[in-house]
Amino acid sequence: MAKDGREIPDSVGARIRYLRKQLNLSLKDLERMTGVSPSYINRLENNSRKAPSVPIIYKLAPVLGVSPQELMEMNEEEQREKDLIELVLTHHYTLHNDVQVNQAMKDSLAEMLQTVLSSDLDGKNKVRDSIVIIEKVREFLRLIRQ
Repeated sequence: MAKDGREIPDSVGARIRYLRKQLNLSLKDLERMTGVSPSYINRLENNSRKAPSVPIIYKLAPVLGVSPQELMEMNEEEQREKDLIELVLTHHYTLHNDVQVNQAMKDSLAEMLQTVLSSDLDGKNKVRDSIVIIEKVREFLRLIRQ
């Protein structure tokens, strides 16, 4: 339970992943900045670990650019992205030609989807965003063709 009496929701891990990716931080970067181990953060993000303790929230929040209270709440857009990305990350599936998807492929696919969802293909950055999407697709294809 948080200091204000509220429970810390399990969705905090998805919010941590979302904010970390938005800031282009690796798990190691986050460890270096907070002292929280990358394996612990990874387990939070993949929902294989229940919500973090309040002290961990207070370590992560400022580095992720939000208040502890904001870290515990997801806006509607982040929730939609989390839902799709959570599906990609937590389910077992195969691709064409019976390629069994491994964790590296799931991470790449989730990153590609997050890039697409956050891109502005109608705005002034459409060329840059298109190139970034193409690079994410290339990385994913490289992984599935190995």
